[in-house]
Amino acid sequence: MATTMAGVNANFMKNRASSFPARILVIRFSSLGDLVLTTPVFREIKKIAPECHVTLLTSRGFGEILCNNPYIDDYLFHPRKESWSELQQLIQRLKQQQFDLIYDLHGSLRSRWICWNLRGFGTKHDVTVWRFPKRNLKRNLLVHARINLLKNALSQREYYLQPLQRETGSRLASHTELYPSDKDRQTIQELMRQHGLRTGTFVCAGPSASFPLKQWPLAYFQELIRNLLMRQDRIVLIGGPGEPEAEKLEAHFGEQVINLSGKLSPLATAALLRHARFLVSNDTSLGHMAEAVGTPAMLIFGPTVREFGFAPFLLQSRLIESQLPCRPCSKTGKGHCKLTPPLQCMTDITPDQVLTVIDAFHDKISATIVDEFPAR
Repeated sequence: MATTMAGVNANFMKNRASSFPARILVIRFSSLGDLVLTTPVFREIKKIAPECHVTLLTSRGFGEILCNNPYIDDYLFHPRKESWSELQQLIQRLKQQQFDLIYDLHGSLRSRWICWNLRGFGTKHDVTVWRFPKRNLKRNLLVHARINLLKNALSQREYYLQPLQRETGSRLASHTELYPSDKDRQTIQELMRQHGLRTGTFVCAGPSASFPLKQWPLAYFQELIRNLLMRQDRIVLIGGPGEPEAEKLEAHFGEQVINLSGKLSPLATAALLRHARFLVSNDTSLGHMAEAVGTPAMLIFGPTVREFGFAPFLLQSRLIESQLPCRPCSKTGKGHCKLTPPLQCMTDITPDQVLTVIDAFHDKISATIVDEFPAR
């Protein structure tokens, strides 16, 4: 009976794959965190239709975070701020590839313009367009009117999957994943040996944020790091180029911390995070990158809230937030705090509170570590 059912399921999957669009264009231009959250889409498409050809259209400088993904067949890297002629040239290139399906994971004016131009509208080659629900109205209602229509809402990863879920009826997995190259892994292996680091013996800290409202006070990061150092934890600072917080912490602690902020590519950073015991960070792409390589993330949320869909999902990860009634005050962290004193949603979260969260999961986190780069 079991063999018969397996045969029926195999035939069902084969029939479904044969009717699936053969050439698929997925559009997502930015940002790093959002791109990481799209990775379930590529994997689940290929599970349903392994023979289909998937092309990713993304921004140069951001999209490289998805390089080496075995479920993406081709990449088109486009300038973040293109001219009108560059956009029209891109559309002409895309027309030549005759896609059967456009999976629009951005929903911007630019991506909609591309979709509109590529659709055949009843001609011989008619292109199907799938879009995900952006929920901007519901987010605005929560921010500006305190009307919460996002209780028990899906995560952003699951929203990206909804068009595929709706069209196929498949049961889809929403966990994320990244694929650092062999060169990335070798770079991290050498850095770890150079600094005497072993898997699971160090903590990554992301002290910067894209907007000031999301920034946990630097003095709090100093106190947290001081306490972790007293516990014999090694601290590695990570982040993007041009972020001054890591440099200030390095100036404060000297050789007690290892500052790699701005010195690694996003995928090399992901390769490093794979070997960290955990990440502690503001609400940034680092949290999504850590979880995509299986590392727990302790994330500090201020102006944003979990209802927006970007909360951590690993069982050992934690979201640390205050309960101020003025939250959320921003969809993305842009804007200005109206409280006096300002940024109370961040200053209310003390280093002791973060340490308490870390201590509660210390044993569980340590138990999952496997050392790939033993010290010589």
